[in-house]
Amino acid sequence: MKHRIWAAAALAVTAALTLTACGSKNDDKAGAKDEPSAVAPSADEGEPGEEEADDKPQDKGDACAPSDMKVEAGSRSGKVLLVATNTGKKPCTAYGFPYVRFDQDQATAAAGEETKPKAPVKVAPGKSAYAAVTPTAPDGSGGPGRDAHKLSLTFQSPNGDPLQGDPSTPALPTGTLHVDDQAKATYWLPDEAAALKG
Repeated sequence: MKHRIWAAAALAVTAALTLTACGSKNDDKAGAKDEPSAVAPSADEGEPGEEEADDKPQDKGDACAPSDMKVEAGSRSGKVLLVATNTGKKPCTAYGFPYVRFDQDQATAAAGEETKPKAPVKVAPGKSAYAAVTPTAPDGSGGPGRDAHKLSLTFQSPNGDPLQGDPSTPALPTGTLHVDDQAKATYWLPDEAAALKG
């Protein structure tokens, strides 16, 4: 009799444990359903237009670019005269002023606002636009300066941004050029005389 009681008790305990284990598994499954599933964000959920803006090619409009122009640098009256000749088959516009750098400078030479023309210079095929660079301040206010070995320039887009792509790198007329912190350029102008007045 005692053996039957112990056997019945053992069966009851086993059944209880089995039910608890099953319930535990079901509870885990139910809980898992309540957890939000991880969903990969769609492309629309990123920063609006950020990637598109980075990948979008620049709209250069009718702006003159290095691929359209042959740029030469000459020495005139203590200045460097930049002559940009349109070698393309259609007219382009020399907007603003050239962004001029010497050697590996991060900053570009300043532009003389007094030289700004009434309208940007339109350059027909075979014709040129002109700008002059004054490499040092006449009154010495630009400091002792240094000898630069390379000149590069970037054209502007219609809205005044530097055009994307490699800059033009005309050879310096004397191989080196003494420049200081007050070096400045004129705007693009329609003739040499106007550029040298700047």
